[in-house]
Amino acid sequence: MSRFRQESSHPGWSDWQLAQEAVQIRRMVSYSDDPAEADRRIAEAFTAAEADRIDAFLEAGTPNTGRLAAIEARLAEATDDTTWPAAELKRAWALMDELRDRIDNGGSLMDINHVSSAIGYVQWSRKTP
Repeated sequence: MSRFRQESSHPGWSDWQLAQEAVQIRRMVSYSDDPAEADRRIAEAFTAAEADRIDAFLEAGTPNTGRLAAIEARLAEATDDTTWPAAELKRAWALMDELRDRIDNGGSLMDINHVSSAIGYVQWSRKTP
């Protein structure tokens, strides 16, 4: 297990900024033959609290399909007039995925940092282990 920094080297950074840095580190070490290299680099770069914030931020950007299934099950017991929230949530998730795909594939034709910061998305975070 890697030992985390004791003092932050990124004081005042937002969760989004920390996540951006962590995803960049993980992308760089994805070319390494050592599977533990990413953990070592993350521990060198962040405190344990920062690493927890990063993980929570990235996890929050992933649709919770289990929670949606529970909502749908509860709404199935009600009238048709109340099923629209689940349908709208699915639609919103699909649109966010499309936007994230466009950010990931935007290339140099768009200021990706500006666009991704507007929605709190860390570029390539869905493709980085």
